[in-house]
Amino acid sequence: MEIADFFHGGMLNAVDAKGRVSLPSAFRGVIDRRASRDEYPDDKIIKIGPHEKFDCLQAFDATFSRKLYLNIERRVAAMGEGVDMMSAMDEAQLDAFGSVSDVAYDAGGRMVLSPLLRSMAGIGDLAYFVGAGETFQIWNPDAFRAAHGDKPRLIRTLDFLLAERGGKA
Repeated sequence: MEIADFFHGGMLNAVDAKGRVSLPSAFRGVIDRRASRDEYPDDKIIKIGPHEKFDCLQAFDATFSRKLYLNIERRVAAMGEGVDMMSAMDEAQLDAFGSVSDVAYDAGGRMVLSPLLRSMAGIGDLAYFVGAGETFQIWNPDAFRAAHGDKPRLIRTLDFLLAERGGKA
């Protein structure tokens, strides 16, 4: 995988009352480049679900879904003898994939965050998209500040984007 195929940076986008928001173009570019080497080059779907650790959404494409599955397989295999491998696989896959939704986006990057997804992350009229390498996160800006207030480089980016919109910094 080339370095250009990672999600970088932070972008702040408006969310309308119906949950419509634009997927940042830089993130669409990463997804499109990955898909061009994949078996589904025209697939305009991302997977979005609650982050395991933070009060935000985690998003990824089919490339990362496969990697996640292979990681689950390795972890279950490492459990060793005495473990019901089928049950362990079922449980691990349910945990990893059970709360993840397929979300379609159009050529302009417009997508809809369902009421369920928005409620999972407390997203209101602004969504803060943050690159996290192979995945990206979608945050309520206030929740991001609360979770990462001890990381000034991250907060400076958020503050700048909020100030650009005329919001609080």
